[in-house]
Amino acid sequence: MMLLFFLVIAAGCVVIDLPLLKQKGRPRDRLVWVLFWILGIAAVYCSLYKIKVPSPLYLVMFIYKPVNSFFEMWFH
Repeated sequence: MMLLFFLVIAAGCVVIDLPLLKQKGRPRDRLVWVLFWILGIAAVYCSLYKIKVPSPLYLVMFIYKPVNSFFEMWFH
């Protein structure tokens, strides 16, 4: 029920924001706007239903370690 409440609020915000975004005529802005809305709704869903999501820190570590070892090998 709580998720439905947040979806109704999100739909109301979409109705208000989308016409203003269409006036600018920038498809990239609309794409980013839609992606942020989808991510926001997904975050609310995960928090309401207590879904375990891995930490974004794992992604940073996954990228950082190979780059760090490459530069360490290169400069030593």
